[in-house]
Amino acid sequence: MKTAYVALACAGVFALGLTACSKDRKAEADTGTAKAVVSTEAPPSAVPDSQLQQQAQQAATASSTPVDGSGPVATTTATPPPAAAPTSPPKK
Repeated sequence: MKTAYVALACAGVFALGLTACSKDRKAEADTGTAKAVVSTEAPPSAVPDSQLQQQAQQAATASSTPVDGSGPVATTTATPPPAAAPTSPPKK
C-alpha cells in the first residue's frame, strides 16, 4: 500500500515540478484492479506522452499490487546509538 502512495506522490510531484504555461495533458492506465490518472501542464517537449503514460501505468500497477505481507518490505530500522565512553569525574 505504501508503494501505491509513493508512486502516486512521485507522479504528482513530478507533474507539479514541471509546470509550464501549457495545456493540461493527462494519461490513464487501468490494470483491471486499479486505475490511475496522471496529469501535467508541462509541454510535450519537457514530458513526452510516452513518459506520462508510463507514470500512469506505474501508479496503477503499484496500486493494484496486493499487500498480504508475503513480499519484500522496504523498511528502515534505526540502529541504537553507540555506547558513550565512560567519563571520570573532574579532578579538583
